[in-house]
Amino acid sequence: MAGHTRALVPLESWAYNSPKLRASGRGVDIGLMAEALIYYEAILINVSNQPLFAELLRWFVERGLYDEFLGLVRDSTITFYDYSFATAAVLIEGSYSIWNIQDQIQAQPDTFERRFLYHREIEGVLTKTRQRYKLYDSFRRHVVEAKADDFAAAIENARADFNNPRRNAIVVQAFVNELYLFRKLGRPPEVAAEVRSKPDGTGNLITWNVSFEKLAELGGSEINFGAGTPLTAGAHCNRHLLSASREHCDLYLGSPMSSVVGDKLYETVRTPVQLGATVDQLKAEVEFPDIRQLVNDGDLSFREILTIRKKAQRFRNWLQAGADRDRNAIIAYHHEVAQEAGLIKAGRTTLRLFGIVAGGALGGAIGAAAAGPIGGAVGGAVGGGSTYLLDLAAKIREEWRPVVFGNWMEGRIKRFMDEENS
Repeated sequence: MAGHTRALVPLESWAYNSPKLRASGRGVDIGLMAEALIYYEAILINVSNQPLFAELLRWFVERGLYDEFLGLVRDSTITFYDYSFATAAVLIEGSYSIWNIQDQIQAQPDTFERRFLYHREIEGVLTKTRQRYKLYDSFRRHVVEAKADDFAAAIENARADFNNPRRNAIVVQAFVNELYLFRKLGRPPEVAAEVRSKPDGTGNLITWNVSFEKLAELGGSEINFGAGTPLTAGAHCNRHLLSASREHCDLYLGSPMSSVVGDKLYETVRTPVQLGATVDQLKAEVEFPDIRQLVNDGDLSFREILTIRKKAQRFRNWLQAGADRDRNAIIAYHHEVAQEAGLIKAGRTTLRLFGIVAGGALGGAIGAAAAGPIGGAVGGAVGGGSTYLLDLAAKIREEWRPVVFGNWMEGRIKRFMDEENS
């Protein structure tokens, strides 16, 4: 499928994806998946390990929805996207570096069934043999396995970004903004970073105007924010974008990852490859409930989500319309679908999305163009990791125009870029 019919949806909750949910002890954002199903014909979901996959399955089993979930997999509405490796920050001689870690089994093709479906965590959820056989049959041919070798350039670019004070400040600011929002701490501080060489020439030192120890305390043990977390966030951002570009699909992201991705997309269209593209955004209040929150709180059932999905075909048509999208139409569609689904009294929410647009505009429909002049190498565009940015830029030039659902720190990112080019 192409043309904004599919989206990559990372479901694991952690410091950079649904940290509020993670703080409550939940590892998988079911609400994010439910919301994405309303806006897209099909989604590619990702969780990083077997315990989280077991948590996802348990949610459906406990609600008597196991067969419905497998049905969505069998008809390719849901495809599992498996990173067959771990991307993690590693402390080496007092400094963090980022690595893709992959064992011999993970490196082999078509090993998802062996690694995931036969795992003891899954068997602990699916205690009946018949349940497990249904799982095996449903997931065969509905899994994409991504291997570490294909993401080497993304990791190299993340390492280069870690030596860029602008990029570091954006990544940490995204987390701080989300943390202060869900902890109700008021206005967050403006984050700044400084990168300088170590006296012995063995690497760089990064200093911050915020205390990581304090941030870790505010986040709590479940979120587990630390000195290597921003580096991991940058690498996960890179691999999400690379995956989406190869699958030719959009991204449906929780916060604060969407802000980190927004910065990287902005950087990509400003690489030396002349794209003729800008980043536009839409942020509007709509007469529609907060589906994600209602599902996660247990106030809206998954069967109700499937009913809303049927009524929301006009949302999906709007996304697929490309340059013909009408801002006022999508706002009206939300109101109409809320009425038809009996949700008109369930509240209002804010629709947030942004994306790459060809030719510098989207028919004037989705806000003002945020990107400045294209050209000039920014951040990691020259030197380490340049292959990654150039690969993304080539995909955009070849008609990949990703839409990203989520927040984007447009103002701060643009200000940083203007300062670098002044």
